[in-house]
Amino acid sequence: MKATVLTRWEELRDITTGPKRHRQAVADWLVARPAILYWGDSWFSTPLYPNLARQSAARIDGLRMIVGKPGATAAQLMGARDIERLCERIKANPFDLLCLSAGGNDALSDRLKAVFAPWMKGSKAKIAPQEAFQILLASTLFDRLRGRYERLLEALAKQVLPGRPQFRVVGHGYAPLCRIGAAGDLTIDNIGLIAILKDDVGPWLFGPMAKVLADTAAGKAFADLLLLGGFRDQVLEPVRAAHPGLFEYADLSTVAGLDDPARWYDEIHPTEDGFALCAPALNARLRAALPAAKRAAVA
Repeated sequence: MKATVLTRWEELRDITTGPKRHRQAVADWLVARPAILYWGDSWFSTPLYPNLARQSAARIDGLRMIVGKPGATAAQLMGARDIERLCERIKANPFDLLCLSAGGNDALSDRLKAVFAPWMKGSKAKIAPQEAFQILLASTLFDRLRGRYERLLEALAKQVLPGRPQFRVVGHGYAPLCRIGAAGDLTIDNIGLIAILKDDVGPWLFGPMAKVLADTAAGKAFADLLLLGGFRDQVLEPVRAAHPGLFEYADLSTVAGLDDPARWYDEIHPTEDGFALCAPALNARLRAALPAAKRAAVA
């Protein structure tokens, strides 16, 4: 069986259905190889260049499928119907693992504008990064985001685990941002005609926060608090504690080399080289989460 990266459910159906002999061949092939579903936001689905999911999948011998939506929030990925449909598809296909990228867009752009509306419209004095972070915490944004993860994992535990007890979910944190205030360069040359329709190229964090924080250095400090003290410590860590064995995540905040601005495409996306640095850390978590017979297929 040819090991290709799938991006459409029709492609998966063609592989997993058909005559009994073909289905048995697929099952035999997967005995020592994983079937992994990558699902999420632009770190998995950006069309610009090989993203984190592509970089991870390239290091794995197995069935790999990547689906998602650039710019999606957790609510857009993990609504009630989305979760139900995902559970149905996982049950109908031989996935060992769901690799999830969600939450990075939930504290950007319009969400920040809503929380900090008094600074957007008024003439309030600018505040320190720590004070801004406390305001963000009080907004319950991270509580709502954690709730999205909880609902997904509860559904998987109820609907998938009884028939597939070795099934696992692996998420990831986000590396500390390095080019605060940098917009993306989306052109017809680098992403095709879709560039004509794109009206938001960032900056997604410092754009709104420029009216709240003193400068990009303060923006960097706020971003670190948001991604580490916020998303990692208020969402990923409590979810892991609540679902031991089912959920784990890769902490990308410690990946060496991502403090180099040359490895960032814009304010929130590493370049191809930057994602390549992240992939081994993610794959280490994937390898550990897979059944022992399949771990050697993950580099």
